[in-house]
Amino acid sequence: MRDIVVFTLFVVLLPVCLLRPWFGVMVFSWLAYNRTQDLTWGFARGLPISELVAIAMIVGWLVWEYRPLLGNKDPRLRAMVALLLVIGISIAAKTFRYEVQVSRYSELAKVIFVALLTGALLVTRRRLRAMALVIALALGFYAVKNALFYMAGGGTINGPGGMLKDNNDFALAMVMNLGFLWYMSGAVSDMRFGRFLKLFLRGAFFLNVLTIMSTSSRGGFLAMGVVLFMISMKTRYKVPALVSVALMGVLAFAFAPPEYIERLRSITKAQDASVQGRLISWKVAGNMIMRNPLLGIGFNNMVFDYQRYTQGVRIPEGSKEIHSRVAHNSYLQIWAESGTIAFGLFLYMIFSSIFLLRRIQRYAKDTPDDWILPYARAIEVTFFGYLTGAMFLNRAHFDLVYQLVAVTAALPVVIAAERERLRQIAARRRKGPALAQQVWVRHKDPFVKLPSA
Repeated sequence: MRDIVVFTLFVVLLPVCLLRPWFGVMVFSWLAYNRTQDLTWGFARGLPISELVAIAMIVGWLVWEYRPLLGNKDPRLRAMVALLLVIGISIAAKTFRYEVQVSRYSELAKVIFVALLTGALLVTRRRLRAMALVIALALGFYAVKNALFYMAGGGTINGPGGMLKDNNDFALAMVMNLGFLWYMSGAVSDMRFGRFLKLFLRGAFFLNVLTIMSTSSRGGFLAMGVVLFMISMKTRYKVPALVSVALMGVLAFAFAPPEYIERLRSITKAQDASVQGRLISWKVAGNMIMRNPLLGIGFNNMVFDYQRYTQGVRIPEGSKEIHSRVAHNSYLQIWAESGTIAFGLFLYMIFSSIFLLRRIQRYAKDTPDDWILPYARAIEVTFFGYLTGAMFLNRAHFDLVYQLVAVTAALPVVIAAERERLRQIAARRRKGPALAQQVWVRHKDPFVKLPSA
């Protein structure tokens, strides 16, 4: 039954994606974050739905609504393209493993292309809200579903699939959605059924905390703490908000399983095997950086060349070799594999986005542009959640990060477009209709008589 529903929706929505490329971006983003196909068990699971939606979206963009990918000349978007080029150069300059590196590099190129296309087509306030709601609801579905399963006695919960399959990666995605669930609940009041949507988003926000706990991810727990603290500090009533967060934490610990509490306590234990493994991986990544500072060891080469850079790294007691193959740190991952230039571009891309978001919030506060504040705040706390969680995970190329950078770059365009829209509405109101017939047509006023011939 699920396969039939998913296939039917695909058949219906595919022509719309072709005729309305922005709608195609929304569908593609939903499939990327919700992983709808992974909820099926039959023929629909293997269908190339995302690929066909992408083709329809691109054709529609070229035919119906072409806008240059770098049309607003934003430096963050240029840094994104430069990062892709530098990573490609690092692949060509180092060990070339076609079957692995080309496949992963093509995936990264697709992620960046979709991000650039999102930024190019995001030109109105309505589209901005659609983008934010797609992210909030696509991941919010799992916030509700997995929290209910967890309260029913379920154990450690992994993600639906793809880049969200690992429990740590899934926890990071859920943390990054906290800001969207909270702030978008205050930006939907003017929508049809906005009250019910607001209640759902607020409920999903609190259930999302349980979902993050259900993953048993310690990095996810720390990142969640940072996001909740930032949300509290951005409210008008900071002290009550912080007290509420502290109370929620006390209640969560009171009802959390003992094994989860013990796992969190192990964060501060230097002898914990997982903590030792991460420290060792960071040292190995440091060796890679020192020996290949400019272009790194090559994109996705760490898993193959790990043992070559273990000199001077102490092997844990009871082990004959170091078994890890990854950096367990997104910053060290991209620095070691792609070099200092790529690392600098990556950091510039994120931190310059944060600075732009803060500048927008500072200028829009107490002005007619204050409608942008929930969106800017949601994206900002999302970036900080990612920056915290990325300290413990290999997710330097998480597609949501790149898409949010492109959305941030488009915010000034959206603000300008909304100002122009409101100006035109005000101009029409001042001018008024020229003929009585126009009044009747526009307002259907039965008391206005049409002029006789």
